[in-house]
Amino acid sequence: MNIIITILATGYFSLIFLILIGLVFFNNKKHSNNLTASIVIVARNEQEKLPILLESLCNIDYPEDKYEILLVDDNSDDNTGRIMEEYCSSKANWHTYFHEKNEKSLKGKKGAISMAIEKSVGEIILITDADCVVPPNWIKSMTSCFDPKTSMVLGCSPVMRKKGFFNIYQRFDTLCESCLAASTTFYNKPSHSNARNLAFRKSVFNEVGGYQSISHVDTGDDYYLTKLFRTTTKSNFKYNMDSNSSVITDEIGFGAKYVHQQLRRNSKAFDLTLPFFIMGAFIFLFHLSLLIMVFIPSAWSLLGKLLIAKFIIEIFPVIIGAIRFKEKGIIPWFPILWLLYPVFYLSSQILGSLHLHKWK
Repeated sequence: MNIIITILATGYFSLIFLILIGLVFFNNKKHSNNLTASIVIVARNEQEKLPILLESLCNIDYPEDKYEILLVDDNSDDNTGRIMEEYCSSKANWHTYFHEKNEKSLKGKKGAISMAIEKSVGEIILITDADCVVPPNWIKSMTSCFDPKTSMVLGCSPVMRKKGFFNIYQRFDTLCESCLAASTTFYNKPSHSNARNLAFRKSVFNEVGGYQSISHVDTGDDYYLTKLFRTTTKSNFKYNMDSNSSVITDEIGFGAKYVHQQLRRNSKAFDLTLPFFIMGAFIFLFHLSLLIMVFIPSAWSLLGKLLIAKFIIEIFPVIIGAIRFKEKGIIPWFPILWLLYPVFYLSSQILGSLHLHKWK
């Protein structure tokens, strides 16, 4: 057993070290360019939160003739479409479209996004969600990361700061996700992306066939698209840590909506490419071995040493990430989060792989 534990611990700690290296040495050059951009927003039954996003889009600081906003009502039952039309009525570069789902529609939001991209005229497609707030310099910051070889730029989307421990937990979860995405992008192999803040070249989207090859899945538009770019093209990726590009998202109260969101996010374990599947297996099996050791008294001494090493090794990327993503307020909470996070994260990975989630 000690040999197995040693192998798993070595693999796991090596992964954490690679993440740390990626965060420490991460640096993106900015480029002066004047790329045209199309912002695509797809919403379904978001009449409550959509106006907040649209108000933030009204404050975009970018030449008006260089960008457009395409709003798509994805078969809503409320006033989402009417709200979109009201905002577009007085703006020449804003457009509203209505996507009606049918048996031939791509699952999830893919059909609506594809329709908007087909109608877009920008070189760069930027996407976000209806429950977000974008900064004025969002387009400028994201497009400045593109050089001729870059096809996709991943962005950060921190959770809005509010009171309560659950808000702290969601911010920590997002921080961990962002650290992993940024560090793997450092190696030009992004593990995933976030649809709340993502930019890519329309030409490369068309080159990979859009969402056609992944039309069978109802979620993970961002993850599967990034995987397509990574595995079928010679793409270069960038991660934008600039605070001028951070898209703020509202927190979700604990309940069924939050649970299903987590299950959707963690439902792709068996769709990972082999390197990331091996990484995930090391993470899962290492933590599983720690749990098993709790019930073996003769292993408690080794368990204690592993937990101390785990705490020390993990705190470094958390501190670096919290500093780089401007979430230093999370650091004092790390001891509590360190205990809770693996339990909830790995549980959602297991349950998510069973595809128990629901999609609206």
